[in-house]
Order: sequence, then C-alpha cells, then structure tokens
Amino acid sequence: MKEGERAVRTAPAKRVLAIDTDRAFLTAVRRVVESGSCRVDLAHNAAEARGCIRRHHYHLVISELCMPQLDGVALFARLGKAMRKGTRLLFVSSTRPSPEMRSFLEERHLSYLDKPVHLRRFLDKLDDLLREEEEEP
Repeated sequence: MKEGERAVRTAPAKRVLAIDTDRAFLTAVRRVVESGSCRVDLAHNAAEARGCIRRHHYHLVISELCMPQLDGVALFARLGKAMRKGTRLLFVSSTRPSPEMRSFLEERHLSYLDKPVHLRRFLDKLDDLLREEEEEP
C-alpha cells in the first residue's frame, strides 16, 4: 500500500443456504439474495443441506417447509443439531401449513412465507433476519 492510502475493510459476505426441491425457486433465490451481497449455497434435499451445514457457518437458512419425505419439523430436528447458534431460519411453502405445523413455527418463533413469495416481502424478511443476526451479542 502506498503512503496516504487507506485500507478498505469490508465485512465478509453473509452466507445463506437455500433448501428446496424446486430448482427454479432455488435459482431465483440465489439471484435475489446474491444481489444483496450475500453468498448463497443451494441444497436440493436434507442430505445435501446437512453436508453444507457441516462445512460452513450460515447466517440464514431458507427452506421449503413441505418437501417430499421430509417436513419442516423433521428437517428442523435433523439440521438443528448441526447448525451453529444464531443461525436464522426462514421457511417457505406453496401449501398451507397444517395447524400443527403452524404451532411448531409459532412456538419456536420461526419465520414463514407463502409461495409464490412476493419479492418486497421476501427482501424485507431477509433484511430483518440478517439484521437480527448482527444485533445478537
């Protein structure tokens, strides 16, 4: 560095994991979230997601609530042990959650959005969840 120049320090990009069997939805999530300077990894099932979580710390995990052979409760149980404290979760689904699933989400204060996801609502939710993560001690 030359005299008089100042080093510019940037915070590392937030890391987000998106889990869904719908490849088109994952592609859309990647484009939208990466445009906000986050790094996005994609998983098409719970096994892939578990591998990603073992390798990286995620600030946010976005997941389909009702994937074939694995609902949100089972996914939460499988991934919960592997995720680091402070990781935020956002569930999305094209089918209405059952009353039991709604209770599960509410009791654990988990965020949820209906598909099709409205872009403004999605961006606002991402911003809220990522900001919450920054504010934790």
